[in-house]
Amino acid sequence: MNNNFRGNNRGRRPWNRQKRGGRGSWARGGGRQTNNYGRNFSGDRSGNNQFGSNRQYKRDTPSKRLTEEEIGVTEYISDHKGFSGIIKSRFSDFQVSEINEEGEVAKLTDVKPPELPKDEAVDEDEDLLFNKYNLEILPMETWDKINQLVQDTNTKEEKVEIDVTGMAKDQRTKIHEAVKKAFGESVVGSTVTVDDKKFVQFDKYRKGIRIDNRVKWVWPEEYLYFVLYKENCDTMEAVSRLAERLRMNIKPSMIGYAGTKDRRAKTSQWVSVRRADPRRVAAACTALRPLRVGNYRFRAVPLKLGMLKGNRFRICLRNVTAPDSTVDEACALLRDNGFINYYGLQRFGSRADVPTYLIGQKLLQGKFKEAIDLILHSRSGPLSETLQLYHSGDIDAALGALSASVARAHPVESRLLQALAERPNDLLGALAQISRNNRLLYLHAYQSLLWNRAASRRLRRARGVLPGDLVPDTAAGNVAFEALEEDSENDDEEIENNDTEDKEKQEKTEGKSEKENKKNKREPKELIKVKVLTQEDVDSGSYSLSDVVLPLPGYKVTYPPNMKDFYEDELQKDGLKLDMVHKFKSYSLSGGYRTVVTRAGDLSWRTVNYRRPHGDLLLSDADELDGAATAEDPDGPYKALLMTMDLPSSCYATMALRELLRIDTSSESQAQLNNYHVKDKQTDGKTEMDGQTEAGQTENGGEKRKNDSDDNVDNKKVKAN
Repeated sequence: MNNNFRGNNRGRRPWNRQKRGGRGSWARGGGRQTNNYGRNFSGDRSGNNQFGSNRQYKRDTPSKRLTEEEIGVTEYISDHKGFSGIIKSRFSDFQVSEINEEGEVAKLTDVKPPELPKDEAVDEDEDLLFNKYNLEILPMETWDKINQLVQDTNTKEEKVEIDVTGMAKDQRTKIHEAVKKAFGESVVGSTVTVDDKKFVQFDKYRKGIRIDNRVKWVWPEEYLYFVLYKENCDTMEAVSRLAERLRMNIKPSMIGYAGTKDRRAKTSQWVSVRRADPRRVAAACTALRPLRVGNYRFRAVPLKLGMLKGNRFRICLRNVTAPDSTVDEACALLRDNGFINYYGLQRFGSRADVPTYLIGQKLLQGKFKEAIDLILHSRSGPLSETLQLYHSGDIDAALGALSASVARAHPVESRLLQALAERPNDLLGALAQISRNNRLLYLHAYQSLLWNRAASRRLRRARGVLPGDLVPDTAAGNVAFEALEEDSENDDEEIENNDTEDKEKQEKTEGKSEKENKKNKREPKELIKVKVLTQEDVDSGSYSLSDVVLPLPGYKVTYPPNMKDFYEDELQKDGLKLDMVHKFKSYSLSGGYRTVVTRAGDLSWRTVNYRRPHGDLLLSDADELDGAATAEDPDGPYKALLMTMDLPSSCYATMALRELLRIDTSSESQAQLNNYHVKDKQTDGKTEMDGQTEAGQTENGGEKRKNDSDDNVDNKKVKAN
């Protein structure tokens, strides 16, 4: 393959590049930009792009999909007779509601924004209200000039200008607030810089003069929280669309959320935005269906990834043919024994030819060129032409074939191409243009694969505790013990590197300033302390399999003595070591612990009959607001199992369903079961298979199954993070 890119790239300006610089210098969103071909990249307000409208962009279509066996998922906990049931026959059959750290379940019940609080008569700046003209803020001479400006009918009157050079921002803000208190919207204020001097200017309001929008923040706390309800799109896509509609010059990354929720589902979760007026958010989302927002509240801190207790899943399994006694037995075993806490297929992307763990493996091996080529592998779909041109070595033509809408829908590929066009040999710099969380998804996928294989190997030895197992040293409860990295103070800080040239290049291309690093730095997560079980511990009967944890490989973890050789052998096959220390800090992994078996909380179930294969059997938050009814029919020919369960964060509901049904949970396998009602077309003319089809439904299979694109990697996790 030829990747000797043409030399005519030097000096060209890629379409999403704002300024020349090193790693981290490309904008990650926001701002009006134009590509090399005259397309407006992010300033499109017409509603014609993916993020400003309800149009769903066509996704890549993978050929062969991963199987459970390929990701190490082979064992079961309980020994019972499984039964057939279709997982996600329709995306409405899978509904997820976030559970916050206080144990509150996210539920959209009120879409009306709160009333604007009445301004207090006296606040901490009481002097601003005691007199119309606050002489402590401005001298009387200046107040007279502003008053004359307002009263004068001569529209050519010059502006009132106040020299504020050297004045702190809060002092300038007090000037703006004092004038606004005195004259309201009849005066327009602004702060300008002229010849290295800063001035506050006031002008009489008239048509064509921009109104000062810097109004006093009157809401109770700094951050607006609200419930975001979405259908059939992942969290990142929903957040991007929301940021686009708010038109607040904010990036999607400035909208906080605790975890990503599954795409092919109906989900509700909390979202936070700094200083966003709820009335404005409500208005912006009216045209974003199927997104809905509501249940507004205010908090002092923003939401960050991991700030959740878990998720509540409401699931419908269709066309269950087993008798109720078999279903009840299997559900009771799931409730009592739990399920193996495997990482589900969603963790590893949708393509068998380029699974995300393989990309992670190449990154950990330091084979950055191979990793990039895997990310940019040729495939059908909207990126097809671009990727073919990339592999031919013509990066200019590849970028030319990449439209703005496709670039927005595929940020990982587009940012790699931009970076390689500018610096073909700076592979680390190119990878640094991918968001850190996306890069970590590849690394964590490799860790997850090893964990799955280790769990299967351990369970084949015994279904009970063994000497050498690890258990938490303190009573930690039924929680996920992972502490996988989400941020790093310096993405590419080297732990050990004697190459002077590389070191100088790294210093030259650091993407964050020291100030930004300090601002965004998070306290590192502490791993739980673990205890190695002895034979005496095992004989005591004090521990069960649900207490046992296995490590995700990393330099902070303790490996169980009875599994250490397995981990070492698996890593050595890939040229890696147990400590997972990389030449570059951002590719070193500290590891974590994960319970081998977990139990669903508040598990409940019931069976219902139905006639219409396309009818909703679960009511979503939006359905309840709209007063919709379910399609349950006591005399219907088909049976469905309705389940509700709470799972800790990082647990996959599909793995619970796999334990219950004892069948393959891959979407490819499930799609083959989804034509169960076709044979009834000829015999039951009154059914609604022929009549009431919905957008996205096939004639004979309910909603058309959409393939998750591998470029979004783990963002579509059923675990909902």
